Amino acid sequence: MDPLTATATINTAKKAGKLVTSARAREALAVKIEYLAVGIFFLIPALLISLVLIFFAALGIDDQGKITGFQSGAPTAFAVADIPAQYLPIFLKAQEKYGVSWAVLAAIAKIESGFGRDMGPSSAGAIGFMQFMPATWEQYKQDGDGDGRMDPYNPYDAIFAAANMLKADGFATDPRGAIFAYNHANWYVDMVMSQAAAYASTMLPVGQGAWPLPAQYKTVTDGYGMRWHPILKKYSFHDGIDLSAPEGTPVFAVKDGKVTWDRENGAYGLTVMLDHGGLETKYCHLSMVAVRKGEQVKAGQVIGYVGNTGLSTGPHLHFSVYINGRPANPEEWLKIPSGNN
Repeated sequence: MDPLTATATINTAKKAGKLVTSARAREALAVKIEYLAVGIFFLIPALLISLVLIFFAALGIDDQGKITGFQSGAPTAFAVADIPAQYLPIFLKAQEKYGVSWAVLAAIAKIESGFGRDMGPSSAGAIGFMQFMPATWEQYKQDGDGDGRMDPYNPYDAIFAAANMLKADGFATDPRGAIFAYNHANWYVDMVMSQAAAYASTMLPVGQGAWPLPAQYKTVTDGYGMRWHPILKKYSFHDGIDLSAPEGTPVFAVKDGKVTWDRENGAYGLTVMLDHGGLETKYCHLSMVAVRKGEQVKAGQVIGYVGNTGLSTGPHLHFSVYINGRPANPEEWLKIPSGNN
């Protein structure tokens, strides 16, 4: 074979090799894409289910396993994008007045009228922004905007009336039951709760926590959020509240739970942690603990005593609330001292 023919043969073989490799690569890529598509097909429902499960775990559960009342935390990005801006403040004001989750109210408005895009009358005769039956409206109607009129087509009046109805139907003790009373179908309750979970960053159980100290010690000396650290001399996140009290003051469990920590915990000093099922409370800077890891405790039980351990400038209780591993403002959760003495 002459040199030119040999060179041409080699080049042809190289090109053929590239074509084979390319074909194999394309085939492998196609298989990977197929697997990826199948994975996404199964992953999205799994993520949605996980979101719902996290939502339910974040709620308070009573001794019978029933979900108890809750308020909703800050709106998610999805909520801001999905809820018309002029209505979001109304939902938040209704939560403040009636103690009913703003996200649940928003979910009902979305499902019932599409935030006012279809205010009926429906085939069943329901009317207005929150789709009340006329007789039900007469029972729960409210003048939300203070204009002297009560109009089911007025978003303020309708949202406040819905909150009033849910409160009257026992939202504080059984949210699902209250929503069921609004529209008698379990699928409807599931839809509302799922939509509410997408709207709110957290769900805070309402009024379930007993005050962790004797009632006379209720002054919050350092609040939840970013603050100037008095010892480290820098801004840092404060994951709870500080309550000043003399050393040796008894510290109470705010809710029934299980002890998961009973010893030193770095800067927090001597600490007790309680697991309440989807919710954890922490009691820090103690002088002494009165419980042991694994022990079941009752709300109001003494679990330790105020101290000055860890990074602390004086005797006080640092109290934190975590919902599914995320800190929440204890003042929103505890609300009012229980009157422990």
